[in-house]
Amino acid sequence: MILISCRKDFDNSRAFADGNAIRNYQHLPRLDTFIELDEANLAAQMRGKHVLILIHGFRNPLKAVGEAYQRVLNGLIGAGLMGSPNYDLVIGFTWPGFNTALGFFPAVTYANRSAGFFRQLLELASSSARTVDVQTHSLGARVALQTLGGGTHGFIDNLLMTSAAVDDEVLEPGREFHEALIGCRRCVVYHTEKDRVLKIAYRIGDAPEFDRALGWKGPQRPEVILRDCPEVFVVDCKKVVRSHGGYRSSAAYYEHWDRVLGEVPLPRFETLAELG
Repeated sequence: MILISCRKDFDNSRAFADGNAIRNYQHLPRLDTFIELDEANLAAQMRGKHVLILIHGFRNPLKAVGEAYQRVLNGLIGAGLMGSPNYDLVIGFTWPGFNTALGFFPAVTYANRSAGFFRQLLELASSSARTVDVQTHSLGARVALQTLGGGTHGFIDNLLMTSAAVDDEVLEPGREFHEALIGCRRCVVYHTEKDRVLKIAYRIGDAPEFDRALGWKGPQRPEVILRDCPEVFVVDCKKVVRSHGGYRSSAAYYEHWDRVLGEVPLPRFETLAELG
């Protein structure tokens, strides 16, 4: 899998590089065999293809990122979502996730800063690929939303956010990331109240406001999303996803992803059930 990193020395989880570096890893999650690429080569590999970009969450060393990305890729393959008419290429973006014991919220500024580097990748992909989808996990949602909200010439077809570690009102009109919706055709919010990381750690870290995370129980005011955010689709996964990273191994999640790619008309709000 091709990884694009804005980490210093490619794998430093607490420092930024001066720009993005690109490597094609032969056997993720192993990190010992790779080929260095440049932007021209990456653009050529994306040209005319349906491209998916993955963005991880906070406090992830590179090996853990590789393991998570490989699990998503395996899930896509198992669900028949690789190859025409679905994805032709999956690549991963990696940013300094602030791997310390200080907790979640010090990493927020790192996610915001990473948006500038992700913007470069998104603009390159948008000018080369046929379509670009982005799937985020946890604080990776902030990287994508900050990129789109900050203005970019890149465009996302489907933005799929799992365990989104942003406040639950940020997509509403007048809120932090409402303008980000201009940069994507559809924004799908997957949430589960079984996510103890977002239920406990996120709210403690948000003191004194104790805001809820979007990826825990979904938007704070569903009626506002229905009325004012036609790009947003909300999927309650509490019956099929029971942990912060549980989406990667949920067959029902990939089945819904299949419906997204198949352009099947989606309910604005729905609850997933176990398959079979």
